Amino acid sequence: MRILFFLFIFLLLFISCASETPPQIIDGSGLHANELRADDFAICDAPRAMPVLHRQEGVGFSMYEPPEGTYIGAWLMPELTIRAFEELTGKNHAVYVNEMNLGDEIPVEWILHCIAARATPLIIVYPPEEHGLPKPELVLELAERLGSFNLPMFVVFFPGGDTTGMMPAEYTLLFRRARQIFNAHAPMVAFVWGAPCYSATTQNPYYPGHNVVDWVALPLFSYWQAETGFDDILARFEQFYLTFAPHKPIMILPLGISHFTRGDYTYRVEEAAEKINHVYAQLANFPRLGLIVYGDAFMLGQTNTDDFSVTGDIALLQAYATAVANFLPSINRETGHNTRFARVQHPGYYFENEIYISHYTLENEWGISPPRQSQTINGANFAPSRRISAKRITVCHDAQVIFVENRP
Repeated sequence: MRILFFLFIFLLLFISCASETPPQIIDGSGLHANELRADDFAICDAPRAMPVLHRQEGVGFSMYEPPEGTYIGAWLMPELTIRAFEELTGKNHAVYVNEMNLGDEIPVEWILHCIAARATPLIIVYPPEEHGLPKPELVLELAERLGSFNLPMFVVFFPGGDTTGMMPAEYTLLFRRARQIFNAHAPMVAFVWGAPCYSATTQNPYYPGHNVVDWVALPLFSYWQAETGFDDILARFEQFYLTFAPHKPIMILPLGISHFTRGDYTYRVEEAAEKINHVYAQLANFPRLGLIVYGDAFMLGQTNTDDFSVTGDIALLQAYATAVANFLPSINRETGHNTRFARVQHPGYYFENEIYISHYTLENEWGISPPRQSQTINGANFAPSRRISAKRITVCHDAQVIFVENRP
């Protein structure tokens, strides 16, 4: 029931054709020589638009935030042990998830299993069953118990915000007070704010503030739609990411790709396997996405519940193992990092050995005046990288990413 409750909470919730002379468009297209559309790139056999990742220096890191890469984690059914899951997937995982109500006994045996697997526990803490504001001594007791392990942990405190039944002022005050208590009694616990929905922003009245939040968490469920196939969860995630990434690392808690839809009682294992590989590959290009927890626990048989698990089918297991092969299997405790990549708002374009960067990025994100030579792509202006002298701009064709660094 706790898993269903969490699921219910969260469900409420570079391409440019360019060279010294702009390329010629096929006759009869109706376009001027310096106006291109994405459709034209298929004619030119060019790659698709690429995300632009800009290396930043002198930046701060949150607790346990990886300097590069993304941790993997899993949320398992109670009957599936960590050891069994890692034998099935052939991969060590950095984080495992459990849940409890404030005031309940902490899952000591499960924490010991995490320790044995050299994994970091992540505990989702819900409000007590009784109504009203929780007693501060319950928060103190939890902090003291978790702090006694003297180990890195994550705590998602009262996820959902407005679904807790509290007013924003009550919720944020409690969250901030809880963070103070954990700072004093469990300093190795990273505090996580569970966003109530994709549209949540730093202006959300339930957001407690940057100074008391270490990470921000968001669920990401992909369902099959009869008309369009899998829904575009990456586009929705990108909007959320661009809002919070300048301030905090982000975790997906959990990720779920449905392979069985109870709407039409149909299995789509092959499609789900392809989607799993696609989603993980694309998420690797969000540099401040620090943790992806796959929801293998969401394999319940209730009506109108999709099946997101990967451990019940060999094809899904193989797809998952391939997808997470290059993700981080353990938490980095080192500090002192001050350099990381940031994803800019607009993609770049690449064609005929030329990289193009959006004028919006130059002016509004980097404070650079665009050069006179430019290219119009899909109604927006882009500058060729060779005209941007302040930056060193390269393209990785394997990852389909444009990398940008400041020149010395």
